[in-house]
Amino acid sequence: MKKMLSLCLAAAMMLAGAQYADSAPARSLTRLLLGTSSVGGTYYIWGAGWSQIMNRTVQGVECSVEVTGGPTTNMQLIQQGEMELGFVTTWLGGEGWSGTGWADGTKYDRMRGMFATYYSVLYIYTLEGSGINSVYDFEGKNIAVGAPGATSDLAGRAVLQALGITPNSVTSMPTDGQVSGLKDGLIDACFSVTGIPGPFMLELETTHDVKIIPLTDEDFEKIFELQPYWAREAIPANTFKNQPEDVAVCAYWNMMVCDAGLDDDLVYDLVAATFAEQEALIAVDPTAVQTVPEAVVNCVVPLHPGALRYYQEKGIHVPDSLFLR
Repeated sequence: MKKMLSLCLAAAMMLAGAQYADSAPARSLTRLLLGTSSVGGTYYIWGAGWSQIMNRTVQGVECSVEVTGGPTTNMQLIQQGEMELGFVTTWLGGEGWSGTGWADGTKYDRMRGMFATYYSVLYIYTLEGSGINSVYDFEGKNIAVGAPGATSDLAGRAVLQALGITPNSVTSMPTDGQVSGLKDGLIDACFSVTGIPGPFMLELETTHDVKIIPLTDEDFEKIFELQPYWAREAIPANTFKNQPEDVAVCAYWNMMVCDAGLDDDLVYDLVAATFAEQEALIAVDPTAVQTVPEAVVNCVVPLHPGALRYYQEKGIHVPDSLFLR
């Protein structure tokens, strides 16, 4: 995985030009910390590649990546002033902004939106030979969800609750821990949220036969009754080995948020560089094909003034909900 990440980052840097470093007015060095998620997930790989590209193309930027527990941790760290940038799912980001759901009355109002990245899907997976053929076979089994507070953690538990399934154990752990647990026979099945294709799935299937557990139409109805901000998408057939048909999955858009106190021009340049360097991002992770300005309609957190200026200059429709009142 480390070798693959290094190759991806190298490719991205070769593709990324020095446009912004050459044309932008002089700017003093600004160090930025970007919260991602666990090692091996799309947030981590995407964020590492994005940071390298920004460092190369935006003058005066030194961005580094932090491994975190995922969206809720990223919002908490921004609120505390300990981090400038972070990835969040629109599900958890919306609840954090409004103080509902997981936020339980606390409004994470220091963050501002920048751009939508891609949509993630909820992988429900096990290994061939496990005897598990549906999510209801999780009853009495040892199940792993994401790291504490991560989308994978909360989403996995939400599905189990909605479908009335009671495993023997539900353990929160990073994606790499899930994979190791499956390989060692300590975990029977897992929930993990990431993009298509999931990097950890591609790695796991090089040594093991992986089985993705589908949900039925009735399952989705029960889940969406409790989780109205979720969506339904499909993992296209043959994305992975032993997957001859589309697999219906729960889906969530993702977005980049930042500290409200960041300089307007800096945020403008970061947003502009992100879309200008989309091909370099695709070289890092194929989910970046979805990273286009028009996707801003999927954001749920009001935009930073620097980001808003970019969309207005480009004539991109921005929903009223993204203007700070």
